[in-house]
Amino acid sequence: MLKVCADMQSRATAGQIHALIVKLLDEEDRGNVFVQNSLIDLHSKFGDSIKAEKIFNGLKWRDLSTWNTIMACYTRHSLVDKALEVFFSMKEKDTLSWNIVMSCLGESGRGEEALMLFHHLLRLSAPVKPNPSTYTIILTVCTTLTALQLGRQIHTCTVKLGLSQNNVFTGNSLITMYARCGQVNDLEQVFSEMPKMDVVSWNSVILGLGQNGYARKALEVAKKALKLEAFNHNTFIAILTSCSHGGMVDEGMECFRTMRENYGIEPCMDHYICVIDMLGRAGRITDAHNVFPEMTFGPNSVAWMTLLSACLAHGNARVGEIAARELQNLEPDNVASYVMLASLYGKTGRVEESEKVLSLMRKKQLRKEPGCSWIVEM
Repeated sequence: MLKVCADMQSRATAGQIHALIVKLLDEEDRGNVFVQNSLIDLHSKFGDSIKAEKIFNGLKWRDLSTWNTIMACYTRHSLVDKALEVFFSMKEKDTLSWNIVMSCLGESGRGEEALMLFHHLLRLSAPVKPNPSTYTIILTVCTTLTALQLGRQIHTCTVKLGLSQNNVFTGNSLITMYARCGQVNDLEQVFSEMPKMDVVSWNSVILGLGQNGYARKALEVAKKALKLEAFNHNTFIAILTSCSHGGMVDEGMECFRTMRENYGIEPCMDHYICVIDMLGRAGRITDAHNVFPEMTFGPNSVAWMTLLSACLAHGNARVGEIAARELQNLEPDNVASYVMLASLYGKTGRVEESEKVLSLMRKKQLRKEPGCSWIVEM
C-alpha cells in the first residue's frame, strides 16, 4: 500500500496509513523493519527528508536496506554530506550502497570523489563487486568529466563482462560518453554492436552525431529510428539540435512542422527552444522571434535567453531589446539579461546605452558571478 501511495503521490492516504502503522506496529519486533524502511522511502519520495530522517533516527532495529534507503533519501534531496556520513558509518555495505553514494557524488559535481570510491570498490573482496548499474554510474561520471582514458578502460571491462553488448543501459552510457568526448567512430561501433536498442539508444546516437558535426549522418539515423517507430519527444529534440549544429535549417523546420501531424508528437517548450536556437544560429533573428507567437503556452526564460544570445551573436539590437525586456519581466534579477544587453549595445556602437544598462545593474545591486561567462557561443 505504501508503494502504491508513493507511485500515485497520494499524500492523504499515505498519512492515514502511516498513522495506522504507528498505532499498530510493534517497534520491538525486528521483523517489522521492512515496513519502517518503506515509510522512510515514502516520505523521501514526497519530498520530506526531515520526516524520513526522523523515522530513521527513531528506529530500534535497522538492516542494510534501512541504511541504503536513508542514503538514497539524502541523495534524492542533494544532501551529499549527509549521504556520505551515512555511508562511512555503515558497518556493512553491499554493491547498492556503493552505487547510491557514487551516483550522489556524480550528480552533485563531485565526480572525482566518485571515481576514488570506485577504485576502492574494485579492491574489495567478493561478494561486494561492481554490477551493471555501477558501470553505468561511472560511465556517466566519465561523461561529465570527459575522462576518455578511464571511459575506455571501463568499456574494456564491460566487454569482458559482456555488458556493452547485452546490457542496454551500459551500451547507452558508452554512446553518451564517447559522444561527449568527441569519439564518433567509437559511439557508432558501440551502437552497431548492440543486439537490442531502445529509444534512448537511438536518441543518444542522433544527438551525439549532430553535436559532433555529423548532422547529415544524424538525420540518416533518425530516419531509421522513425521508420522503426523507435522515437519519443526527445528524438525530435535530438534531430532539431543536430540540424541546429549543422546549419540544416530547412530540414529542421520540416521536421518541426511534421512531428505532430506525422508522428503524433506535440511540440513542447524544449522543441520550440531548439527551433529558436536553430534559426538564431543561422542569423534568422526575425524568424526566430516569430516562433514565440506560435507557442500555445507562455515562453520561459530559457527561450528568451536563447533569442537574446542569438541577437548578441549577430548584432541585432532591435530584437535583442525585446528579448532582454521579456526576460527581465520573467526574472527581474537575472544578471545575464543585463550583461548581454549591455554587450549588445556595445557591439552595435551604442556605448551610452550600454553604460545606462550597467548603471542600472549597479543600482539594483546585481552582480555577475566571477569566472562565469553569460555569452552563449553560437
